[in-house]
Parts: sequence; structure tokens; C-alpha cells
Amino acid sequence: MPIKTVGQRFQVDDRVVRNHTIGYTGGKYKRYEGTVLEAFAKTNKVGANQYYYKVKWDDRRSSEHAQHSLKPVE
Repeated sequence: MPIKTVGQRFQVDDRVVRNHTIGYTGGKYKRYEGTVLEAFAKTNKVGANQYYYKVKWDDRRSSEHAQHSLKPVE
């Protein structure tokens, strides 16, 4: 079965939010929003590209995240 890739979802300057906070209403987690600074691909062990993003959060921190852990800000 061939590997189906999703493709790059976000571009530089897109607004994103961390995935683990989406839909949670218990109030325990803080919602982190930020702006994509850089997008790049890494190849996994089976040869498929996986997309990663460097994000600058609104509290001025920055970090790198896999595409599956981010959602667009609504």
C-alpha cells in the first residue's frame, strides 16, 4: 500500500493554536496561539515527508512542533 501524504497545511505568518487545547472546556489548559515563523519537512524512516513548524507564541516564546499538533486559529 503506498504512503499517502497530507501535504503542508500552514504557511509562514499563519496563525495557529496548539491542538491539545481544542475543544477542551474544563478550564485546566491554557490556549496557546502563535504565528508560524518557518515551515520545513523532515523525512521519516519509511521515506515520507513530515512537516514541522517553528512557531512564535503570543507570550514571545518560540518552539518547534509537528503539523499534527497544530490547528488554524478560528
